[in-house]
Amino acid sequence: MKYYIKNNTLIIEGKFEALSSGVNGGRASAVSIINHQVQPDFNHKQPAEYLNCLADTLNISEPFVGLLTAVSMDNLCVTTDDYLTAFVTAGITHPSPIRIGTINIILVVKGILSEGAMVGAVITATEAKALTLLDLGCDFIGTTTDAVIVAYENQPALYLEYAGSGTQFGDKIIKTVSIGIKESLSLYLGNTHRFFL
Repeated sequence: MKYYIKNNTLIIEGKFEALSSGVNGGRASAVSIINHQVQPDFNHKQPAEYLNCLADTLNISEPFVGLLTAVSMDNLCVTTDDYLTAFVTAGITHPSPIRIGTINIILVVKGILSEGAMVGAVITATEAKALTLLDLGCDFIGTTTDAVIVAYENQPALYLEYAGSGTQFGDKIIKTVSIGIKESLSLYLGNTHRFFL
């Protein structure tokens, strides 16, 4: 796996099996994972088409899975714990249809995940996000546009069957997601001095 930022877009390259709640979400094989920054007033009616055009413009290898956010890639936090790397961009307000926020979480594992572990990792990451927000004093556990991608690189030396919070893998998810959200929000607050998208 390698990753870099190009034109306000996090691009992660490798050979992945992924589960995504983002644009064109679901189960997929991918060679690229992207998290793209849009303008706060972004209201494209066909986000999948928008991402396809972006991929062409940036020469992103296909197939890919992708997320959108109004959070700057300057606020990206990357945390690694052994075989797990978490990529987090976070910006929040009180969630409402008028003023929303986005917390995007991408988990990449050097190993193989069972189908159950992929779903479990989404659950554990979401629980970690909720606990972190409460720990920060928020009175909500997520925003209306949050998204998660769980991906693995198909390296047979490591096979993970489960991802619940009581497992070693789950513990790594909780720690990296919590660190990622706190550091990304800290960077964001340092730039804007307020919670906003």
